[in-house]
Amino acid sequence: MEDKTPETPQEEIKYATPMQRLWAWVGVVYMVILVLLSTYALSHGAYLRGIGGLMVAPALCGLGASTILRYRQGKGRGGVLPCVLIAGASFMLALAGVVKGVSAVLVQL
Repeated sequence: MEDKTPETPQEEIKYATPMQRLWAWVGVVYMVILVLLSTYALSHGAYLRGIGGLMVAPALCGLGASTILRYRQGKGRGGVLPCVLIAGASFMLALAGVVKGVSAVLVQL
């Protein structure tokens, strides 16, 4: 006997773009940070203070990396100078935020 199952058209697999992967990883970093902050708050009865720079750092790194990705894909406007300025400023601000945030966390531990 022949198998008479109706043929279903197979859907094509659509992979995520590098930009989507980048921001997915930024989201993963935020979820890890939020889990750690919630765990700390539940165990100590108080939230950490002064960690705003630490919370903004993943988004700033994502912005800098997005700028680089857009330039490499040919979608960035203005050439290499704005790319370097925006990415450099984003990474420097993220680094400053991490340094300030880590010192605030260490004081409270």
